Amino acid sequence: MGVPNPVPVGTVRLERRALSLWPRIDRAALRRCRDDPDRIAALVERRTSLTAEAIRSLLLMPEVTEEDARTWFG
Repeated sequence: MGVPNPVPVGTVRLERRALSLWPRIDRAALRRCRDDPDRIAALVERRTSLTAEAIRSLLLMPEVTEEDARTWFG
């Protein structure tokens, strides 16, 4: 068994973000991707019309903080 990729503090794990974007994705297959954006993109690309590049962009976009949301949306 390998060690999962280290994720910096304050970063949303890609597995969690992928599940929020594609809730019906196979959780076991997603866990095997170990937060690797390329592997997650390949998994999701088979189940959607989005390109791997678009999926990577969605996964890697910065997290919106509560303060940002208040600033943007009042």
